[in-house]
Amino acid sequence: MILTINRIHDNLGPVRSIPVGELIEPTVIVSSDESLSKIISILIETDSYDVFVKLSDRIAALSIRDIIGAKDIKTTRPSLVGKIVPELRRESVVGEAARIMSHYRLRTLPIVQNGNVQGQVSAERIVDLINKQLSKMKVRVNASSIMTGDPIVIDSHKTVSAAKSIMKRRRIDHLPVVNNSRLVGIITSSDIMKLMSPSERIGKKSIGIDDAEDRLSIEVSGVANDDVITASVDDTLKNVCDKMINAGSSYCIINVWDEIQGIITHRDIVAMLGEPLEEDIPMFIVGLPDEPFDAELAKSKFANITKFMRKIHPDIEHARCHIKLRKVSGSRKRYEIDVHIRSTHGNISYTNVGWDLAKLFDEMNHALKKRVANKNKKNL
Repeated sequence: MILTINRIHDNLGPVRSIPVGELIEPTVIVSSDESLSKIISILIETDSYDVFVKLSDRIAALSIRDIIGAKDIKTTRPSLVGKIVPELRRESVVGEAARIMSHYRLRTLPIVQNGNVQGQVSAERIVDLINKQLSKMKVRVNASSIMTGDPIVIDSHKTVSAAKSIMKRRRIDHLPVVNNSRLVGIITSSDIMKLMSPSERIGKKSIGIDDAEDRLSIEVSGVANDDVITASVDDTLKNVCDKMINAGSSYCIINVWDEIQGIITHRDIVAMLGEPLEEDIPMFIVGLPDEPFDAELAKSKFANITKFMRKIHPDIEHARCHIKLRKVSGSRKRYEIDVHIRSTHGNISYTNVGWDLAKLFDEMNHALKKRVANKNKKNL
């Protein structure tokens, strides 16, 4: 029996409910004053994809993808390119971690207790759990059911700089390399970061170019790994997971002969666990901030407001929130929120402007509750 993607979610329930405290791993924490060039060395030495940066009362994550998008690795500080990320507690469950990782394209999340980072939970550990659960299932899950079809590729004669631009713009870490439409290798964000390192030695070989900018001008074929992790379009997801885990890889190319059909990454596998929102009201939020912490906070607060309003108006059809960035002053951002909640008995609208996005939602919550209270008084 072949299990479709619509039923995979239910069969992975045992994994989803595991506390992340059982998966805790050591994490790498760097100072907010550290240079990106030093952090690159740390990532290479520890064979890590990302590090965490403690910023007063928040935690920022800095990934390889963030680093390759920086203009100057010698002067740029991690606090300028890192993203504030949601924090987990030891009792948080894997399903919650999976949803956050999938939505924000994160591979690790910090586990925090009493304001201190205790460790991290990684997509790699979650994939390992999923793989063990797949081995217990008596049904077949096709890898093609979760792959990202027709992935972005790059020609082998293009420059590494071109690959870097694609990764930055598309927010991806893997680029299959093709020659005459045939798969010949793969280049990753980690490969590019190593080229940006002050050291001229890349892995076990030296490319003989001292200047980092000159290294980015070489052809992709000179850097790409030709030992690509691949699987057939007919392979099972269990087989793909086995290959990725055994190779220590975060991707697998799905192909037919040398023609690329799709790609599966840790993110695709982890996304199968993502918890659906409990609220069944159609909610739409446009313009969420790039910072995962702020975006998650906005979604949570808007969902809570919508739930409250539904208690008053059970006939709500949908709720929309448009977040606009009105002004940027240094690290501060001025937002406008424009909310419309539609019901069969009329519409509810609210607009506000301010520098603190969370406070704007709190003020909206207070204002709407006040409207309800005043309306109830009039009806007495």
